Amino acid sequence: MKTKSFVLFFNLVLLAALILSACTPADRAAPAAAGSIVFPTQIAGGRDIEISVVGVPADSNMVARFQTKYPNVKVTGSDYNYAPDTFPALVAQVPTVFEAPLTDLDLMTRQGLAADLTTYFTAAGLDKVYNPALLSLVSADGKTYGMPIDAYVMGLAYNIKMLKDAGYDAPPTTWDELGPMAQKLTNRDAGVAGFSFIGETYGAGWHGTAIAYNFGLKNTDIVTKRSDGKYAAGFDNDQMLAAMNFIRDIQWKYDALPKELLQWDQVTNSQALATGKAAMVLMAGSQLSWIKQTYPDADLNNFGFAPLPAGPDGKMVSLVGGNVAYINAKATADQIEAGFYYRLFVQFDEGEVKARFEATKTDPTAAIGAPDYPMYVGDYGKKIADLTKQYANMPVDNYTLFDNATITPMPEPQIAGQDYYAALGGVISKIVTDKNTDPVAALKAAQDTFQTNVLDQMK
Repeated sequence: MKTKSFVLFFNLVLLAALILSACTPADRAAPAAAGSIVFPTQIAGGRDIEISVVGVPADSNMVARFQTKYPNVKVTGSDYNYAPDTFPALVAQVPTVFEAPLTDLDLMTRQGLAADLTTYFTAAGLDKVYNPALLSLVSADGKTYGMPIDAYVMGLAYNIKMLKDAGYDAPPTTWDELGPMAQKLTNRDAGVAGFSFIGETYGAGWHGTAIAYNFGLKNTDIVTKRSDGKYAAGFDNDQMLAAMNFIRDIQWKYDALPKELLQWDQVTNSQALATGKAAMVLMAGSQLSWIKQTYPDADLNNFGFAPLPAGPDGKMVSLVGGNVAYINAKATADQIEAGFYYRLFVQFDEGEVKARFEATKTDPTAAIGAPDYPMYVGDYGKKIADLTKQYANMPVDNYTLFDNATITPMPEPQIAGQDYYAALGGVISKIVTDKNTDPVAALKAAQDTFQTNVLDQMK
């Protein structure tokens, strides 16, 4: 009996050893503790691998450090440039590691190009590090496909001095308040608009959606998936109409928008705040970093950041978006593994994270402390928040209205998002250029065209 037990035990040990030897180093990584990131000691069993990544990495030393850690992996840069309208035709050119907006997960999965990273997320502990709300935007059918790189939130940036000079101690808290305030803050002789948002087509649709979210629009209203697997547009509704009526009023009732609005892109919109040409600006909080970097003489202490005004239901909603790293599903298994851990190293290696923060001390263009969406949670999130506070070189006290507000985050539209933005942007362009435009008719026409030309063509 003892002999049989010993043989059985020996066989079980041998079987376990064989299973372990067949696993990749990533599989053999110790389970991740909450708030920690786990890297394997070796990638793909040490086999030679070459991966391509979007753009030649700016910090070649960082690539060298990664290749020192994993000498069997060679990293080369790619000049591939993602664009949603050309993506399907250029699939063969997509590198191992590529990037796309948060809006385009559906496109990635329908094309079968985004690799399933679920097991890698678990092994590395990323599922315990990322903000669950953000992680849900790169997940579908119980699988995780992307690694969020950055995330932004929309809010209301404002010129503190301009508001004070006009008799206001704080920015508007409702959209009803915003119109009259913007009118009073507008000074045509000085070329100052009371309120500004992006006016060019895609940007107008993007910012128009951020406004509509506060009037009750849900990102899931914009496009829904029917029981037959087809998609149906649904943005022609009362909530969107209320937002379009607000835009019509801010233009024609209050005359508070920039005269050149249709040429107003993200750069121009942020520039207007930086140069004193707009008193209140709808923008992502990260654009305050851009202002610091682009306009070093601008006094950041004069710019505040608040949540977007509350809608009719009293809720404040912020559109959340950003960029995601994907791994090409058509790559080999070894390349997928190497691509994942390359991206993990770039974003989460403790030495790399600290080096980036430390480099800000000697970089006059570095911007730390802008109001952004909290990407990470738990111990890791606290660690990043503490580092940000330690290295902050922006007036974080000016953002307390935003930081202390109860804000509902609302993701960007997830299906044909860029095409939808173009459709809504066309509606906004008509409203702000023609006083006689009927928002009801314009919305219906845009939705019908979007349905026929985009959604009905999707497979």
